[in-house]
Amino acid sequence: MRRALIFLVAAACAFAACQSREEKARAEFSARLKDQRQLTSQEMVRFYEEIGRALGTRKMRAKQGAVTRELDEREQAAVLGMLSDPTLVGDSGVRVQGARTLRGLHASGTPRTSEIEATQSLWVDVDSFVPARYEFTYAMAGLGDYTYDLTVAP
Repeated sequence: MRRALIFLVAAACAFAACQSREEKARAEFSARLKDQRQLTSQEMVRFYEEIGRALGTRKMRAKQGAVTRELDEREQAAVLGMLSDPTLVGDSGVRVQGARTLRGLHASGTPRTSEIEATQSLWVDVDSFVPARYEFTYAMAGLGDYTYDLTVAP
């Protein structure tokens, strides 16, 4: 029994030592994202970098109702477009959805030709840094609000 405990402790230490500095920093940042405190501007920039690193050039898939499909280039640009400038995006805080913790980002979604305000929100899994949900909401109900549950194509 004692040998098993010693082995378990040694294995845990060896595993921890095998993590790179980057992996440790990413794990610490992931833990910070689970905290309800608002993100600083530097943390927002870092969040954007981690999301970009996690997505790379992979395509997004959207589930809307019972249908799952790959987003075309125009749709993907609309969903991820808010990630182009962290100074235009606000922190929506933390949401737990099932076993996942998500951090929300929100920005204006008002189309240029519209007088009715709209908001877009992107909820990102704080462990994988992959967007998990996109919401587009008009200030007036019934004008075409929609949501996508997102996954990344392999």
